[in-house]
Amino acid sequence: MLLDIRHETTLQYASPVNYSIQQLRLTPREDSTQRPLNWRVQAPGSARRSVDAHGNIGHLLTLDRPHSELSIVVSGTVRLTDADAWMPRDSGTLSPLSYLAGTRLTEADEQAHAMAASHLRARRDTVGELLDLSGAVCGAVRHQPDCLPPGGASSALDAGFGCSADIAHAFIACCRAAGLPARYVSGYLIDAAGEWAAPHAWVDVWLASGPAPGGEAGWVSVDVLERALAGHGYCRLAVGRDHLDACPVRMAGGEAVTRTLTRVSIHTH
Repeated sequence: MLLDIRHETTLQYASPVNYSIQQLRLTPREDSTQRPLNWRVQAPGSARRSVDAHGNIGHLLTLDRPHSELSIVVSGTVRLTDADAWMPRDSGTLSPLSYLAGTRLTEADEQAHAMAASHLRARRDTVGELLDLSGAVCGAVRHQPDCLPPGGASSALDAGFGCSADIAHAFIACCRAAGLPARYVSGYLIDAAGEWAAPHAWVDVWLASGPAPGGEAGWVSVDVLERALAGHGYCRLAVGRDHLDACPVRMAGGEAVTRTLTRVSIHTH
């Protein structure tokens, strides 16, 4: 499937600022599940391209003239695979063991350890157990779309509600508590009819055996919020240890953004 994407992000500031810095991760990754055929980043100021340790293509955007609003537009075409899209083959240089390390947003508290022991105790390497765990996490953390920025796994499990990023964080915390490498994924979810797409977050989990033909080790993509495998209809932007590593737009300066508007349009063919 070919997917034409246009994604516009508008940042609105509380008062005019003279200088701003944003880290952009708005270029789709290339792996076994997808291939960007062309991609364009349009934004005022200077955008310096780089590739980070996770293999994400990013841009450091700086704007050094007065502005009260900033619009970033990315567009292009991505070819999505139809086969085994929930098992991405990754060409990155980082070992999967790198994704065992905890972060502030994915710290496993007592509840995460208990959920990991309850749902991942038997074999800790089956897709079914991961889907069971996603259901348990969604049962423990009620989805609230507007509660940004993410507070982290412990905060969400404690409060009993969180944004989609923190539902992913809670799932990652449980996996890491059970000794399973897990990483945060940002990207787009496309509906089955190909009529709309929305920014979305899900999780890759490294299984030592089982998912690939012949039982080889590999990543398995889980959409925790949907309690399903993240297969056909997902376009990947970035991966990382947590939301901060992989979010599409991250403010690097101290400027006060009061509102972020996001518009995504697609055409499938």
